[in-house]
Parts: sequence; C-alpha cells; structure tokens
Amino acid sequence: MTPSDQEHVDHLIGQAFGAEVADYAWADVDWHVLVWIEGELASHVEIIDRTGTVGGQPMRLGGIGGVATASEWRGRGLATVGMSKAAQFLCGDLDVEFGLLICGQEMMPFYHRLGWQITAGPLVFDQPEGKVTFHDVVMVLPCQGQEWPAGTIDLCGLPW
Repeated sequence: MTPSDQEHVDHLIGQAFGAEVADYAWADVDWHVLVWIEGELASHVEIIDRTGTVGGQPMRLGGIGGVATASEWRGRGLATVGMSKAAQFLCGDLDVEFGLLICGQEMMPFYHRLGWQITAGPLVFDQPEGKVTFHDVVMVLPCQGQEWPAGTIDLCGLPW
C-alpha cells in the first residue's frame, strides 16, 4: 500500500472507530481490501494470517478487522462487497481453517447475514502488559466445512 493509501485507511478507521482504536495495541495488517469510488476510499477490510490456538490446539485463522465504510457511502452494500472479497481470499487463496473477527453486539446481524457464526470463548490476546480477555462478540467463518471446536481461543499475538 502506498503512504497515501495508508493515510486514507487511517482516516477511515479513525472516523469509524474513534478512540476505541487507542484502547489496544493492534497487529500489523497482512492484506487490505479497499473499495474505491470516484477516487475516494469508501470502504475497507483488514486481513491477518495467524496461527492461534483453540482449546490448546493450533488452528490457522484468517483474522478480519478494521471493517469500515465512510459515512457518506454507508447503506450501499460496500462493506458487504469488501467482506465477500475478504472471505473469498481467506477460504480460497489463504486456505485457512476459519475466519475470525471480534465485534460489538450491534454488528452481529451484519456479519451473521454474511455467513459468520457466533462462537463461545473466551478469547484472549496479547497486549504489552500481558494476556487480555476479550468480553464482546467473537464470530467465525468455517472455511473447510468443519465445526468450531470448544475451548479458549488464544490469538497468540496482538488482536486484529
């Protein structure tokens, strides 16, 4: 991504998430899905490739984060387009076992419509001060037809 593209992404993320972004240290992003309209970044999805653990067993995860659409472009299906491309990439090109995202309660219906399923945690991830337990919604997208296993989810690194 160019420095200009990164500026556009940073602005969009700040607009969408505000101060919430500063609450945690975040993982570096491996890939971005960018939706441009008329030369303007309209929507964005981040993708992280990671091996975490579930119930102590290693699992290859495709992390989704930074899903944001500029306020003037909302309600036009752009996040759906970005998430669909991201899911194709996760399950196809990356061939991960599951996609995984964390979100607030208000976003559950959107992701559920796209095939994501709520899963029980708990979910833990690294922060500079140590492991942190996440207490909001964790959703997964099965990529290889298997069922999500029970147990603690450890992202084995910073969250996305």
